[in-house]
Amino acid sequence: MHNSTEQLLDHILQAGICSKADLEGSSKLLRTFEDPVKEDEIRNTEKKIKALSDATRLKIFLLILRGEKCVCEIEYLFKIPQSTVSRNLGILENSGLIRKRKKGKWVYYSINDSNFGDFMKRTCGVE
Repeated sequence: MHNSTEQLLDHILQAGICSKADLEGSSKLLRTFEDPVKEDEIRNTEKKIKALSDATRLKIFLLILRGEKCVCEIEYLFKIPQSTVSRNLGILENSGLIRKRKKGKWVYYSINDSNFGDFMKRTCGVE
Protein backbone atom coordinates (compact mmCIF):
# COMPACT_ATOMS: atom_id res chain seq x y z
CA MET A 1 0.00 0.00 0.00
CA HIS A 2 1.17 3.52 -0.68
CA ASN A 3 2.07 5.78 2.21
CA SER A 4 -0.94 8.07 1.65
CA THR A 5 -3.32 5.10 1.88
CA GLU A 6 -1.62 3.92 5.06
CA GLN A 7 -1.96 7.38 6.58
CA LEU A 8 -5.63 7.60 5.65
CA LEU A 9 -6.39 4.16 7.09
CA ASP A 10 -4.46 4.95 10.30
CA HIS A 11 -6.42 8.19 10.67
CA ILE A 12 -9.74 6.38 10.22
CA LEU A 13 -8.78 3.74 12.80
CA GLN A 14 -7.53 6.31 15.33
CA ALA A 15 -10.66 8.39 14.94
CA GLY A 16 -12.76 5.31 15.63
CA ILE A 17 -14.72 5.79 12.43
CA CYS A 18 -14.37 2.13 11.39
CA SER A 19 -12.98 -1.08 12.78
CA LYS A 20 -9.93 -2.76 11.30
CA ALA A 21 -12.18 -5.51 9.90
CA ASP A 22 -14.36 -2.91 8.17
CA LEU A 23 -11.31 -1.37 6.53
CA GLU A 24 -10.03 -4.58 4.94
CA GLY A 25 -12.28 -4.29 1.89
CA SER A 26 -11.85 -0.53 1.72
CA SER A 27 -8.07 -0.75 1.67
CA LYS A 28 -8.27 -3.01 -1.40
CA LEU A 29 -10.55 -0.50 -3.10
CA LEU A 30 -8.26 2.41 -2.20
CA ARG A 31 -5.31 0.57 -3.74
CA THR A 32 -7.12 0.36 -7.09
CA PHE A 33 -7.34 4.16 -7.21
CA GLU A 34 -3.60 4.49 -6.63
CA ASP A 35 -2.71 2.43 -9.68
CA PRO A 36 -1.02 4.90 -12.10
CA VAL A 37 -2.61 3.23 -15.13
CA LYS A 38 -6.07 3.67 -13.68
CA GLU A 39 -5.28 7.30 -12.82
CA ASP A 40 -4.35 7.90 -16.47
CA GLU A 41 -7.60 6.28 -17.58
CA ILE A 42 -9.53 8.48 -15.16
CA ARG A 43 -7.79 11.64 -16.44
CA ASN A 44 -8.45 10.67 -20.07
CA THR A 45 -12.12 9.99 -19.35
CA GLU A 46 -12.40 13.26 -17.42
CA LYS A 47 -10.93 15.13 -20.40
CA LYS A 48 -13.49 13.56 -22.73
CA ILE A 49 -16.40 14.31 -20.43
CA LYS A 50 -15.26 17.93 -20.02
CA ALA A 51 -15.04 18.28 -23.80
CA LEU A 52 -18.66 17.12 -24.08
CA SER A 53 -19.91 19.38 -21.27
CA ASP A 54 -20.61 22.16 -23.78
CA ALA A 55 -23.90 21.82 -25.70
CA THR A 56 -22.38 22.83 -29.05
CA ARG A 57 -19.55 20.30 -28.74
CA LEU A 58 -21.98 17.59 -27.65
CA LYS A 59 -24.16 18.28 -30.72
CA ILE A 60 -21.12 18.19 -33.01
CA PHE A 61 -19.89 14.95 -31.43
CA LEU A 62 -23.31 13.30 -31.76
CA LEU A 63 -23.43 14.36 -35.42
CA ILE A 64 -19.99 12.88 -36.09
CA LEU A 65 -21.12 9.67 -34.36
CA ARG A 66 -23.47 9.21 -37.33
CA GLY A 67 -20.57 9.40 -39.77
CA GLU A 68 -17.56 11.39 -40.90
CA LYS A 69 -18.24 15.09 -41.44
CA CYS A 70 -16.31 18.02 -42.86
CA VAL A 71 -16.23 21.45 -41.22
CA CYS A 72 -18.52 22.97 -43.85
CA GLU A 73 -21.23 20.35 -43.22
CA ILE A 74 -21.20 21.06 -39.48
CA GLU A 75 -21.20 24.81 -40.10
CA TYR A 76 -24.20 24.50 -42.44
CA LEU A 77 -26.22 22.09 -40.28
CA PHE A 78 -25.83 24.06 -37.04
CA LYS A 79 -25.76 27.53 -38.62
CA ILE A 80 -22.70 28.58 -36.63
CA PRO A 81 -19.56 30.38 -37.85
CA GLN A 82 -16.63 28.36 -39.18
CA SER A 83 -14.39 29.75 -36.41
CA THR A 84 -16.77 28.41 -33.73
CA VAL A 85 -16.94 25.01 -35.43
CA SER A 86 -13.15 24.82 -35.76
CA ARG A 87 -12.55 25.85 -32.14
CA ASN A 88 -14.98 23.23 -30.86
CA LEU A 89 -13.59 20.54 -33.16
CA GLY A 90 -10.12 21.36 -31.83
CA ILE A 91 -11.28 20.78 -28.26
CA LEU A 92 -12.93 17.48 -29.22
CA GLU A 93 -9.81 16.39 -31.09
CA ASN A 94 -7.52 17.40 -28.22
CA SER A 95 -9.63 15.28 -25.85
CA GLY A 96 -9.09 12.23 -28.03
CA LEU A 97 -12.75 11.87 -28.97
CA ILE A 98 -12.37 12.63 -32.67
CA ARG A 99 -9.63 12.62 -35.30
CA LYS A 100 -9.20 14.50 -38.53
CA ARG A 101 -7.98 13.64 -41.99
CA LYS A 102 -7.23 16.01 -44.81
CA LYS A 103 -8.28 15.42 -48.38
CA GLY A 104 -7.13 18.26 -50.58
CA LYS A 105 -8.37 21.46 -48.99
CA TRP A 106 -11.10 19.67 -47.01
CA VAL A 107 -10.75 18.44 -43.43
CA TYR A 108 -12.93 15.53 -42.33
CA TYR A 109 -13.63 14.49 -38.75
CA SER A 110 -14.53 11.05 -37.46
CA ILE A 111 -14.78 9.25 -34.12
CA ASN A 112 -11.41 8.34 -32.63
CA ASP A 113 -12.54 6.39 -29.56
CA SER A 114 -15.11 3.84 -30.74
CA ASN A 115 -15.72 2.47 -27.24
CA PHE A 116 -16.63 5.92 -25.92
CA GLY A 117 -18.60 6.54 -29.10
CA ASP A 118 -20.62 3.36 -28.55
CA PHE A 119 -21.25 4.39 -24.95
CA MET A 120 -22.52 7.80 -26.09
CA LYS A 121 -24.72 6.22 -28.77
CA ARG A 122 -26.41 4.09 -26.12
CA THR A 123 -26.61 6.97 -23.64
CA CYS A 124 -28.04 9.51 -26.09
CA GLY A 125 -30.05 7.12 -28.25
CA VAL A 126 -28.09 7.89 -31.42
CA GLU A 127 -28.55 5.42 -34.26
